[in-house]
Amino acid sequence: MFNKIIKKIKDLNLNDNNKLIIYNTAGAFLVKGGALIISLITMPAYIRYFNNQLVLGVWFTLLSVLSWILTFDLGIGNGLRNHLVKSFVENDKEKAKRYISSAYVIIGIIVSVLLPISIFLFRYVNWNIFFNISESIISNKVLNVSVVIVFSGILIQFLLKLITSILYSMQKSALNNFLTLLSSIITLIYVLLAKGSTIYQNLISLAIVNVLAVNIPLFITTIIIFSGKLNECKPQISYYNKKYMKNIMKLGGIFFWVQIMYMVITTTNEFLITWLTSSDMVVEYQVYNKLFSLIGTLFTLALTPIWSAVTKALSENNNKWIIKLYRILKLLALVALICEFAMIPFLKYIVDLWIGKYVIKVNYLYSLIFAVSGSIFIWNGVISSIANGIGKLKIQGVLLTFGAIIKIPLSIVFVNLFNSWIGVIVANIVSMSLYCVIQPIWLNKFLKEKELEEISCV
Repeated sequence: MFNKIIKKIKDLNLNDNNKLIIYNTAGAFLVKGGALIISLITMPAYIRYFNNQLVLGVWFTLLSVLSWILTFDLGIGNGLRNHLVKSFVENDKEKAKRYISSAYVIIGIIVSVLLPISIFLFRYVNWNIFFNISESIISNKVLNVSVVIVFSGILIQFLLKLITSILYSMQKSALNNFLTLLSSIITLIYVLLAKGSTIYQNLISLAIVNVLAVNIPLFITTIIIFSGKLNECKPQISYYNKKYMKNIMKLGGIFFWVQIMYMVITTTNEFLITWLTSSDMVVEYQVYNKLFSLIGTLFTLALTPIWSAVTKALSENNNKWIIKLYRILKLLALVALICEFAMIPFLKYIVDLWIGKYVIKVNYLYSLIFAVSGSIFIWNGVISSIANGIGKLKIQGVLLTFGAIIKIPLSIVFVNLFNSWIGVIVANIVSMSLYCVIQPIWLNKFLKEKELEEISCV
């Protein structure tokens, strides 16, 4: 199937930028299609594995909270990604090697310092209070061991994940989706085959499997890439350069701030639901979230190669192509938004078929709110992909900061108003709305100016 798709793409006689996007999107859809199926199967498998929604809610919250660490790379991954695109366009392998080496050295130092300090400090945290769960269900010692294992794995991933930024800059985004699929498959196989045991053993074992599932594919890919196509660019300490590191940090610092603000808005849901209501409510949230993020996830596949492709086109002064691409993405986003709301009438049947009857009672007000939330984040994906590729992040930085500031107080207000965890999702919608209105206005103005510049040059 993939070979037939590639042949048809070649027959279209497209330019290089269009080919790169179509190759990566086609590959991503094939790979991510499998990942989505795995994700849907994993949810009921998790429910059977733990057989306790409070503990499962803690697991989801644990992964969510600790995955925040991945955004604390000071924007180095994203800064490296944009600079490498330019180096590859210029075919400057010396510059590429210095950028890559500098990034690996600084991330390696951060991990080496952060790991022992954090493990020492974790012993003094009351994790039962943090996760809002009684010691009669899970002891603080078990939670601490689980946190240490998952956190250590995430810090290893912190370093190994640099290969994904390199793959994006090489216009190989579909390969990153394949790595995610491998991790999901490994986790699912374990959850399906593992025999029921105590909560302690189940939680610790799953934490270890999670570390291996995430990091082994990244490690193997790193070895393959630097032994093959980027053999001349493999990282070396002697190639670390302050000037190149400053270049990465200058652009990466802005990306880092935007990442942190976006993280506060989007990845705090599980924690806030646990904190403001109860950890078992996270399971109900996950059911709605996985279904209504499905269309957004599919749409995001098409956006995955856009960022680096826009950076490449901008380096080549191909502004007309960026403008045309943006128009196409807006039309595709409209189709995706319609699909979000079209899912609502069938939701009960989908949920019953997926995880079984009576696990949760479908609430159609919640469904409508999730459809609006899903639409907001689809639109955010379009405008952010273009803005990130251009490298103009001031609007994102200001408006996402505002959204992050109001997210937690709004969550408290709306949870009390609705008397339900759904208030957290309403807070998400309000927090993102201003950015989703103002950013496209600025983008239209910027691209119009670029179009006029191109015409005047001709």
